[in-house]
Amino acid sequence: MSERIVMVLFNSVVLLILLIMQILMPRITRKNILLGVKIPEEKMETDEVKNIIKGFKRENLIVGIPVLVIISLLIYYIDNIHIFTLSVFLYIGILFLIYIRWNKKSKELKKEKEWDKLKGKVVVIDTKFSRDRAKDSTVPQRWFLVSVIIILISTALSLIMYPSLPEKIPTHWDINGNVDGYMNKSMFTALLMPLTQVLMAIIVYMSYYFMIRSKQQINPNDPEISLKKNIIFRKAWSIYFIVTLTLIEILFTALNMMTLGIFSNMKLFNIYSFTIYGIIIIGSIALSIVLGQGGDRIKLKEEENTSKGYDIDDDRLWKLGNTIYYNPDDSSIFVEKRIGIGWTVNAGRPFGMFFMILPFVMIIVILLLVE
Repeated sequence: MSERIVMVLFNSVVLLILLIMQILMPRITRKNILLGVKIPEEKMETDEVKNIIKGFKRENLIVGIPVLVIISLLIYYIDNIHIFTLSVFLYIGILFLIYIRWNKKSKELKKEKEWDKLKGKVVVIDTKFSRDRAKDSTVPQRWFLVSVIIILISTALSLIMYPSLPEKIPTHWDINGNVDGYMNKSMFTALLMPLTQVLMAIIVYMSYYFMIRSKQQINPNDPEISLKKNIIFRKAWSIYFIVTLTLIEILFTALNMMTLGIFSNMKLFNIYSFTIYGIIIIGSIALSIVLGQGGDRIKLKEEENTSKGYDIDDDRLWKLGNTIYYNPDDSSIFVEKRIGIGWTVNAGRPFGMFFMILPFVMIIVILLLVE
């Protein structure tokens, strides 16, 4: 199998995962959110809502699959790294336009049915209790020391092996394990992989940090049950972050050992890497489906007799298809996403706006550096 085919397959898998996550969006989002629009939970079982969800999924399949095929063919026949780099962003943009279209339909349905007039009374709850419990709802940060130790081992190997390294250090291999890329010997080259491992650790830790610092979205109708679900949700995802980072650091250490000439079994490395990526992807999808956003889809025995009241309607605080949270009066910088799983920033706060713009600046810099 040629390297170009492998590249096309890899890209297709990435795009397919994006499509699957988009289709699963209504299932992993909170149960009272219809494609970003908050409606009474009991209305989610109406035919009108079900038709919107079916139409959303159908359009994603009708548009998403052909576009995926076209992009894959372009990557195969056109030898241009920019097409490969931009394909993911292009596909995300197309999927987002589909989402925006059905988000608008959801807003129109809500207005037509006057569900915005069914919102309940505002219930004041003790947010200090939520913050205190949140400290105990995640795996202790000391578990990140496991990844730190792995990075230190990788760094030590690079420093020890540096004097005996050849003038041309292998940095890339084809699918058969043959070296097809070299860099001149330097301390930077020798430490390139450990530095990459440090960057990966920072990215994963920041995700963990955002989760800790984000405010808990508590249902005012059932605050105790909602809080318990949120704690389970955060505990599960904190374990996921730590396990994922540990596996990735082991993988990059093995890659560093290949660069240093300590390890050379490409077949074993490929098996391990595909296994790791599979665990990471399947794990995230499974957690998203089972837990839902904020643990909203977790089933607890004590909630069997609770009501499905309609809590505060805060659609006005979410912009651009309910994807950007903008609330200058909210002191929180990190909040739960309105759609899908994860956390986002409060663009109404200066730091929140900074964190929202930063990824786009980094993407532009990376694209400019790609030759």
